[in-house]
Amino acid sequence: MKKKTKYMMSGGLAFSEKSDMKKLSKKSLQGWHLKKFSFMGYGLEKGEPSEVIYTIDYHLVEENDKEEYFELFEMAGWEHVCSEYNMHIFKAPKETEPIYTDKITTIEKYNRLRKPLQKWAISITLLLLVFIMLTTLTTGIVKEISVIGLYIMIVLFVPSIMTFIAAFTRQLKSTRRGEL
Repeated sequence: MKKKTKYMMSGGLAFSEKSDMKKLSKKSLQGWHLKKFSFMGYGLEKGEPSEVIYTIDYHLVEENDKEEYFELFEMAGWEHVCSEYNMHIFKAPKETEPIYTDKITTIEKYNRLRKPLQKWAISITLLLLVFIMLTTLTTGIVKEISVIGLYIMIVLFVPSIMTFIAAFTRQLKSTRRGEL
């Protein structure tokens, strides 16, 4: 019996958005279509091969605005595939006009990605500093617990800062050159 679902790892949308979307298109040519976001990747489902392109939009959409939001993309030829928090992936036939074709909308897209990452990175940084202070200023059980918290914050700090910097860099590049 052949598998009907498959997992595809993501390179990290802040780092390899275009690459991920191209890989998803190649998988669709092989009959593996995006079904959902999965932990650090995507869930694919077996179907008929088709030539489609994928794109992602970063937009925090209120529940009562989702229908209108998805209809807007649908009118431009894009079909909603899946969403996770503020990330929405759409697919369309290969010859469909891209969603982001100008500098201003591209900058806005990456600004919407960067804002929540910035809040997360600042929060993790502040917590890291708190645990550094606690480990240096306390003793006994409080110090032991602080050391564990410090290690956890270091593990969270590195990827959160890297992701924020990648998103910020993408926004900066699109601002300076009008391209990514």
